[in-house]
Amino acid sequence: MTKRITALAFAIILLISLALVPASAAEASYTVKLDDSAELLSDSEESKLLATMQEVSDACGCNVVFITTKDLTGASFSFNGTADDYAFRYYETTCGVNVDGLLVYVTLKDEGGKRKVGVFGTGKCEKRLTNKESEDIRNEAISKHSPDTHSYYDFLNSIALGLKEAVPPHLKWYMLPIAIGIGFFLAFVIMNSMKKKLITVAMEHGAANYVRAGSMNVTQSRDTYLYSTVTRTEKPKNNGGSSHSSGGGSYSGGSSNF
Repeated sequence: MTKRITALAFAIILLISLALVPASAAEASYTVKLDDSAELLSDSEESKLLATMQEVSDACGCNVVFITTKDLTGASFSFNGTADDYAFRYYETTCGVNVDGLLVYVTLKDEGGKRKVGVFGTGKCEKRLTNKESEDIRNEAISKHSPDTHSYYDFLNSIALGLKEAVPPHLKWYMLPIAIGIGFFLAFVIMNSMKKKLITVAMEHGAANYVRAGSMNVTQSRDTYLYSTVTRTEKPKNNGGSSHSSGGGSYSGGSSNF
């Protein structure tokens, strides 16, 4: 019995691991764009950050757009005057409305004249990046890689790496049935191998040979009702849904002054 459980567990683990194989970048073409209008990065830093952004795009199967601005002036599109909406409209003019993507922006002067960073997900990434995960990524970058003590490259690269870790990998649609098939095949092979080793075991059609004579005499029986228990559980609230929408697409995530 222990061997059977081990074989089954092995098959299940293999099935899950195969199902989690990320999709190849060749499956689709995604936009990876870094617009450093605020000129916060050197040429070499831009190249390194773009490489990390490409890794995020490949792993997550989505567009990845990073924006830096000195302020909110000079936009070629209309927006409601806030830094968040500026970034949303920028993304939508670049990639489209509700198209799967991750959006990061840094502005040196938001609508309140303060420095701000935002980390958002839209399309399928709206559910894959929760508000809490976005907050954790921002807090990590601000506390450990603040531009006041580090470079803006360190700050933005920390966010990119945080996204790569937080957002689940993009899965190939055909991987699950393949994984199930492989799992069942391996389980069959293992169980069949174990069965062949049981050469001393024969099928028994009854249990009489396993019962001690006189040990199964039932002299009295009764049904006794003891008690009942009713448990009520509050339905959990969804903390990972959309939290931002202003006439265009919808986005999860948030922004912070720093």
